[in-house]
Amino acid sequence: MRAPSPEKRLVAGAALAAAGWALMLAVLGASAYIRMSAPGADVELARGLHRASASLAGLAVLLLAAWALWRRRLVAGTLGALALIVFLAVLGRATGSAPPPSAALGNLAGGLALATLLAWIFGRAMERWPAAASARRFALAVLAATAAQAAFGGWLATCVPVEPPSLVPWVHAATGVAAAALAAWLGVRLARAGLARSGAALIVLAALALAAGATSLLLDLPILALLAHPLATALLLSALAQLAARIA
Repeated sequence: MRAPSPEKRLVAGAALAAAGWALMLAVLGASAYIRMSAPGADVELARGLHRASASLAGLAVLLLAAWALWRRRLVAGTLGALALIVFLAVLGRATGSAPPPSAALGNLAGGLALATLLAWIFGRAMERWPAAASARRFALAVLAATAAQAAFGGWLATCVPVEPPSLVPWVHAATGVAAAALAAWLGVRLARAGLARSGAALIVLAALALAAGATSLLLDLPILALLAHPLATALLLSALAQLAARIA
């Protein structure tokens, strides 16, 4: 299968979206580390990484918005990304380094939404997949289901003090299995449509997200290992958004 490439006029937009997405992964990872850790020198280092990555992501989104308005392409998505960057910046400034649970949830949800939207913009800049058009509605449904599962997990991580033997984490685990199964089935459908590598990659990411969630629930792991859960979720959401954008 020929490697996908964006339209020539969209190369800059695709590159800026990809750069902003990568920086948002760093923001999400640093934020999760800060949330899970006790105060210390490592947390201060993570805060520095968070601030630097967030500032660079904001710059990438500003450049992307300027490019989109100049080219008159992908305008709605980039303005949405710009609105999210402004929201996150205002929220961070207003709540400081020790935000209340509701603000922490807003920060997490906004960061995931921005990373997902940037992946969607990147997908829109790439070549389309007419062979997979029949999977369009299913891909959007899987994206929505996975986003709802991520929001559920974010609510648990920031707003719900879970004490054993609470069943809430197990409900989250069950819905996670369902979301991962839907994503894997989408991968199978893509493979049947002739997109074997993309389908296989989606199946692997679904399995990774499921494994990361299960180990974080069942095992007493060090913090660096626990970071696999939110990062795997962000990767799966981003992959689904990019794929849905290319077949929608």
